[in-house]
Amino acid sequence: MSIERVKAYFRTMNLEQRVWEFETSSATVELAAETLGVRPARIAKTLSFEMGEGCVLIVTAGDARIDNRKFKEQFERKAKMLSPEDVLRLTGSEIGGVCPFALPEGTPAYLDVSLKRFATVFPACGSTNSAIEVTQDELLRYSRACGWVDVCKDWEQQNDPAIDNVPKQERQMPSDGEITLRIASVSVADETKGYVPAYHFDIVRLSDETTVGEIDLRLGYVRNLYFGGNIGYSVKEDYRGNGYARKACKLVFEIARAHGMRYVMISCREDNIPSRKTLEGLNGVLLETRVPPNYSSLYRLGETSPHCYFRFDL
Repeated sequence: MSIERVKAYFRTMNLEQRVWEFETSSATVELAAETLGVRPARIAKTLSFEMGEGCVLIVTAGDARIDNRKFKEQFERKAKMLSPEDVLRLTGSEIGGVCPFALPEGTPAYLDVSLKRFATVFPACGSTNSAIEVTQDELLRYSRACGWVDVCKDWEQQNDPAIDNVPKQERQMPSDGEITLRIASVSVADETKGYVPAYHFDIVRLSDETTVGEIDLRLGYVRNLYFGGNIGYSVKEDYRGNGYARKACKLVFEIARAHGMRYVMISCREDNIPSRKTLEGLNGVLLETRVPPNYSSLYRLGETSPHCYFRFDL
């Protein structure tokens, strides 16, 4: 199976855990977007075209269409898509699962500029129920693409908002007069796991400099953070009941704003009533309540009970 070939390819880079397999179909842009819960435009579809005795693959945004004039100018031939039989023979994948990874030797792939407006996109991984979330740089490296081309039309010219995703050790910490934050550590992005850079703070009571808990801020909007949250916190048992979690979240909101973030996600188990009250008290918008999907890091960490997913506009 082509999914196994692609997973084996990513295994050589210690990235296999980033390949997601779904219980539902992702064979079309619309199905993939529904399965992942993202805009169809962010689905990176891989199209295959005749090129002499072989083919060429073009990876485009989900809302883009091939511009025949641009294609002919780029490749000096008309855009003619492969038959289903030739798709499998020349790409190693069936229609609905064609991807730019682990391609047969001599099969070139190009990336269309329609993808550049997104921080991350979701190409398939060789089957009709798989995907991986990648940045533009990762897509270029993992696909070993020949480069970027401009051969599409009809896509929206609207970029993802840029954020500063570099934690700053020297940043001055906010305070509300009762508590403050202290940077315990920072972490850089972990490409093998798909983790974003993050701050790890101690929650410190000002009156006696006691550490009453911990809180994290994850800088980015990858899909896993919808479920796991940009912010995670815990308050030591002896100091619960004083609103420290709510107050610490407000301070972290200030830091998130300073990094250019427009919103943050925080999740909690449905049966964790204190956390739910905390998030409701912060005026979070409850987007949905559901079990984390099996491809999410939260699920893989053993969290298989229903969770509440709150969004906080900053």
